[in-house]
Amino acid sequence: MLKRNISVCSIILAALCLALVFSSCGKKGNPVPIPVVKAGTINDLRGEVRDGVLFLSFTPPASLGRKEARTGEEEPRIASFKVVKGCGTCLADLQPLRTIVLNEKRGYTLAGNRLYFYDDDLMPGDSYAYRVYPVTERGTNGEASNAFVIKWEEPPGPPQGPLKIVEGDTRVELSWTKEEKYLYNIYRYDNGRYPVVPLNPRPISTELYMDAGLTNGRTYTYEVRKVSPAPLPLEGEGLKGTATPKDRTPPGAPMGVKAEKKGKAIVVTWQANAEKDLAGYNVYRIMGSQAVKLNNTPLKETTFLDTGAPDFRFIAYHVTAVDTERNESEPSQESIIQKE
Repeated sequence: MLKRNISVCSIILAALCLALVFSSCGKKGNPVPIPVVKAGTINDLRGEVRDGVLFLSFTPPASLGRKEARTGEEEPRIASFKVVKGCGTCLADLQPLRTIVLNEKRGYTLAGNRLYFYDDDLMPGDSYAYRVYPVTERGTNGEASNAFVIKWEEPPGPPQGPLKIVEGDTRVELSWTKEEKYLYNIYRYDNGRYPVVPLNPRPISTELYMDAGLTNGRTYTYEVRKVSPAPLPLEGEGLKGTATPKDRTPPGAPMGVKAEKKGKAIVVTWQANAEKDLAGYNVYRIMGSQAVKLNNTPLKETTFLDTGAPDFRFIAYHVTAVDTERNESEPSQESIIQKE
């Protein structure tokens, strides 16, 4: 009986040892992978031939550095992007081209929701491939972007000039000589900042473009570039010109003009205009077919005393309104007075 009990105990002890071996000091189960650092994913890298060079762009990954709801851990932030380049058939062997450091704020520009940079070291007839890697503050690379591949061709030259510019009220009209088989893109430099996106949503086929909704008195620089339509449109360098739109719309003619005798003088009154850019009023004395302006500078008041009226039996007056750009309204309705 004792022998059987010892045998049973031996079996139990052996089982416990086996369990300890497999749980602590023996072979483990499948290893749990260390979480990969998340640095976002870029899947829309693309290129466009603009201004005679290759502009590449992509949508930066969404802002990181936020805490995950499940883990409570903060993800690392993106500090830069590593750009690699190689031949179009060598996607497995792309070499570093440049590193875009976000804090340095140079070597790239943001337009809309895309980050743009360019490459001008290209040879006609050669094919090139590009990828972008996001890099965290700790220097860890994220996943590679999609590949963009292009066979470089020489873009067209500038459009035929001259570039004609007509300045209007809050608008500018551009015109040039149209060439067959070409389309055109129009760019506007705002505060000297280089534009990477044209004003027109797609290349236009006409030789005229109007840019509206501008600020009067502000100087703008424009550039018109010729585009060769192809599977990948090729855009060359452009023609530049500056324009300063001006307010050319005069105020409305004053209303309620009335002339009355006041002793030996004549007083002229009228209703005030409501324009925000009003500079004042001009008063004219009319004798026969001749209108003589009586004030040297625009009047701020809505009344004028004419003390130098000649001894004519009938004298007429009209009033005009003037804005800050010196645009003068049409004459008001005349007010006639019989002096004698």
